[in-house]
Amino acid sequence: MAKFGDRCLEELKLESPTLQDDPLLLLRSIGQLALHAGSAGSTGSTENPTAALRHQAEIRVRQSLQHQPLRRLLFTWVLSNARARIRDRENLRFQRTRVFGRVRRILVELGKRLYALDQLTHPKDIFYLELHEVLGYIDGTATCTHLKALVQVRQAEFEHYKTLAKPGDRFSTQGSVHPLVLQPAALVTPPGTNLLHSVLKGTGCCPGIVRARVQVITNPKTAVLQPGSILVAERTDPGWIMLFPAAAGLLVERGSLLSHSAIVSREMGIPAIVSLPGIMQWLQDGDWVEMNGSTGWVQRIACIPDISDQPSDSPSSTGTILRA
Repeated sequence: MAKFGDRCLEELKLESPTLQDDPLLLLRSIGQLALHAGSAGSTGSTENPTAALRHQAEIRVRQSLQHQPLRRLLFTWVLSNARARIRDRENLRFQRTRVFGRVRRILVELGKRLYALDQLTHPKDIFYLELHEVLGYIDGTATCTHLKALVQVRQAEFEHYKTLAKPGDRFSTQGSVHPLVLQPAALVTPPGTNLLHSVLKGTGCCPGIVRARVQVITNPKTAVLQPGSILVAERTDPGWIMLFPAAAGLLVERGSLLSHSAIVSREMGIPAIVSLPGIMQWLQDGDWVEMNGSTGWVQRIACIPDISDQPSDSPSSTGTILRA
């Protein structure tokens, strides 16, 4: 908690509560892990789940390049630097998270002090103010000192935002943006995105073929992922990692090979596919699918597989990892 407590859902939004503010998500995740560890078929192994896959991949590369020393040398150099730079990238992003955490604590304290001066209705109302408004009020340069009134205007506007449809991935505008209806830009539909089909194509991030029920998660703050289910989400951030240990696989509508869900799935050895446009509408809770984390293909299964045919080392009674 002391080192990683600033990691949270939507961690780059200052108003997001951290694990230090509300550890419920972490405690619920620990409880799920405990239940999963005590379930039938659990080995209790603490071995790195990706170590074997990485070792096999390295052997394949050595065999493929054994007669090409220059290419092998170049590949080894590129691989070493790629691993180091990815590690540096993630460390830098974590340090950014800690900076946001420090700024968040400063603003929370300012909110408490303004609330004590009866300038705010609630300490967390400070997050409805812009930074220059808060600092301007403190140093006497603000053009408006009625902070409660400003907060009420912003709260009403944010409530209006909740009634609006989400804009598309791409849109075009002419003139001032706010008073206009955003017009979706003309796009070529990527292959495999027809939601009437029984298959969908995305970007495979971690190998493995899994057949299991899906659980569509829209609010990770309150969701409890059933062990062995395939987690389906529109997008993820570092706060979602609390749900990952119970997942047999990950299907994410947005993202890339360097997105958070892709990197963590590889670290944890969870088959994953990202960049699946429309999957949140394509699947519903309880649907059965077969996903291939190598090729990026997802197929809806019309009939429920026979649980008795599952291998004895299946991670749960609700999902089957067919092969890595």
